[in-house]
Amino acid sequence: MTLILSWLFILVLIVPDLSSSLLHCPSRCHCDDEKLDVNCEEGHLDVVPIALNPSIQRLVIRNNKIRIIDSSVQFYSELTLLDLSFNYLFNIPDRTFARQNKLQQLHLNHNKISAVSNRTFVGLGELLVLNLRGNLIDLIEPMSFSPLTKLEELNLGQNRITSIGLSTKGLLGLMDLKILYLDDNRLEVVPPEETFRPVDKLAELYIGTNSLNMIRDGAFSVLSELTLLDLRSTLLSNISSGTFAGIENIKCLNLADNRFQRIPTKPLEILRRLEELSIGQNYFETVPGNSFRGLSNLKRFELRGSLYLKRIERTAFQTNTNLESIAIESNKALSVLEEETFSGLLYLKHLSLRNNGFEQLDENMFSWNSLRTLDISDNPINCDCYYSKLLHRLQTTNRISYNATGCPHHLPDQWECEYILDKNKNLISVLVLAVAIVTAIALTFYRFRGLLREYVHNGCKNKSHVAGGVSPVIGGDINRVDYEKAITEDDYVIRQSNLYSNQVQPILNGYPGYMQQNNIYYNKPLPITEL
Repeated sequence: MTLILSWLFILVLIVPDLSSSLLHCPSRCHCDDEKLDVNCEEGHLDVVPIALNPSIQRLVIRNNKIRIIDSSVQFYSELTLLDLSFNYLFNIPDRTFARQNKLQQLHLNHNKISAVSNRTFVGLGELLVLNLRGNLIDLIEPMSFSPLTKLEELNLGQNRITSIGLSTKGLLGLMDLKILYLDDNRLEVVPPEETFRPVDKLAELYIGTNSLNMIRDGAFSVLSELTLLDLRSTLLSNISSGTFAGIENIKCLNLADNRFQRIPTKPLEILRRLEELSIGQNYFETVPGNSFRGLSNLKRFELRGSLYLKRIERTAFQTNTNLESIAIESNKALSVLEEETFSGLLYLKHLSLRNNGFEQLDENMFSWNSLRTLDISDNPINCDCYYSKLLHRLQTTNRISYNATGCPHHLPDQWECEYILDKNKNLISVLVLAVAIVTAIALTFYRFRGLLREYVHNGCKNKSHVAGGVSPVIGGDINRVDYEKAITEDDYVIRQSNLYSNQVQPILNGYPGYMQQNNIYYNKPLPITEL
């Protein structure tokens, strides 16, 4: 009996709480009166409930079928967060949130809203975050957000806003705005300075996934406090050295998914404080040496999904010695990564080379002092001694967490690799010696080429001289034999008679005296032939 009375007493105490909360909580909703939180996500509601606790501070009604916001929202004046995303809202009546003067976050993303005006958000003077992403907005009227004097984040991404649809006074009144999303719209040019001037304290600007094609010099110069700029998927093929003029202090830049055929080294060079760079999905085939010179503070680098990238040179990151994280992933044509590419990066902690086309990776590519994680999986790696040494190094270094590509066949162990290495060394030594000998012989021939040519030439002369029946001159230099054309006997006599016309020549045995010197007698003149 005592136990029954105790249970009745407990029920009397908790029933009032049940009646004030659970009895008014719609089905498929979760209501917490202690945290003043109501969550009706995927509750199949078509209107905002009006029987909830009036003191609730957080109301989440995501993924329902609500088509209109009526006066029911005004019952909850204590709200600090209202989430009506992923519904079917077509418009927001003027002054709908007039009593929500404590609301700090309003999420209306992924609905069917087509327009907003300067009366839409009246009463939201304390609002910090407004999310209108994924609607059908094509026009931002002047001073549409002027009641939101404390707004810090405005998301207008994935709408239909054009360069004309965004009024030059559309952002007027947002003096404290820090984050602005204009990505995935229909902008053809970067909005003019007059548009950005009211939000000159902006820290993050997302303007990617627009057909910008080109960016004029100094387009962002009024945003001198900008630290993040997202220009991904903007069809850019080139940027000039003046593109980033005025925003030299940015720390994060996204240039992925554009049409760059080479790394824009010169325009990037002025970004001395840049810490994060994403530049994948472009058209360049090589990352040359010193591609990111000047970026001495770069800490995180991403290069993903580049279909044409084939090679990264050894000195590509030579001047980026403060890099801590590198992600080079899903570049299927990338097969060449030169030795010691990352060896000079003494602060590199995280390196991912996943899903590329690498067939060989050497342990000398990395700096092992600071490395903490390494991902080399999903590469067509050759299971050779180089890979065996790399895996052995990873397995024996306990501080490194790694993910590696498995080998479908036998991976040579340390002893096999040492044998192969010694064999290759001997073969290389023989080849080097042979090359040295051939080179020495070639150099010797080249050094004495003149003497060899003279020797061969004189040898040919002597052979021709003997073959023609000509004997060397007796008493003279055997290497100096003069040849003349064959002449007749009469011509020979006349020529000699002219030479000695001033002297009386004795005749003996029918021959002049000059032909009898040294007791040499000729029966007839000796014809000399020319070679």
